[in-house]
Amino acid sequence: MIHDIALEQLGALLDVLPMELAFIDADDNVRFWNRSADRDPAWHPSVLGGPVQRCHKDTSVPAVNAVLSKLRSGARDVVDRTVTSDGVTTRFRWFAVRNEAGDYLGTVEMIQYGSEISGKVAPKDVAERRTTGE
Repeated sequence: MIHDIALEQLGALLDVLPMELAFIDADDNVRFWNRSADRDPAWHPSVLGGPVQRCHKDTSVPAVNAVLSKLRSGARDVVDRTVTSDGVTTRFRWFAVRNEAGDYLGTVEMIQYGSEISGKVAPKDVAERRTTGE
């Protein structure tokens, strides 16, 4: 439930979560993301309001479209993938967002990295560097 929360408060609340979140609307347009400082350069502010496909490499777009199609159609409510590259594990999860009538409103994308996945606490210097940008 939500009661009288300011956008500034909501944005700050979402930024402290130990994951990246994005909301893609029913027309595949990016409407929100948190943790902007941690994002890949593809997530430039100019992308907001535009197609999510612009945030991805051309080679990834078919996979992005397939995930969104499964969620939109109701074939899946959640898609979960874990990728390990160069020894770093990243977990990608997508959740269909529906209203009470079951109509598709969009997709929430959740991305977790390394220790965020297992719940282990990162060493203090790593945690501080990530939050201070050093």
